[in-house]
Amino acid sequence: MKRWTAAAATALVLSGLGPVAAHAQQGDSSAPIDVAADYQETINSKCIIIFRGNVEILQDRSRLRARQVTVYNAKRAGSESGCGNAQRLEAEGDVYVVSENQKARGDRAVYTYSDSTAVLTGDVILTRGKDVARGDRLTVNTKTNDAKLESTAKGRSAPRRVRAVFYQEDSKKSDTPAVADQPAQR
Repeated sequence: MKRWTAAAATALVLSGLGPVAAHAQQGDSSAPIDVAADYQETINSKCIIIFRGNVEILQDRSRLRARQVTVYNAKRAGSESGCGNAQRLEAEGDVYVVSENQKARGDRAVYTYSDSTAVLTGDVILTRGKDVARGDRLTVNTKTNDAKLESTAKGRSAPRRVRAVFYQEDSKKSDTPAVADQPAQR
């Protein structure tokens, strides 16, 4: 279970805000995983684990919350009831992912292990500090940290287009006085 949780949480959290994501730091993927939910169902015949109701997954400094999280595992070759590694994780309903300095929110998230891709959809909001980005669909390759934020709305006047606000660092905190503050030379 360690593999799917760490990868999914890291994938969504590292999606960040485009260029600022490069500064994000991954959590410790070997740290213990704490899963809490109102209900858990394991369907061994289909290699599925379902957590329902106020699901919260914690690992190191990352947190994933959703109404439901479903993990799809591969069937082991040559075994009728054996389940192998996770293939896909799906989080649904008020999905919220938090890392040390970034937050992502949407309606649904899917992480696919074969291509290391995380997709967050439905009124996506990303924040890092004061920076904010919004869109309808965020796709992240967790190996390359390439991210794409998209919107179904097209055109300059269309509502719900991709939108981002980035704040510059405060450069006014300089120790050297401004030229106007210096005495004139004679």
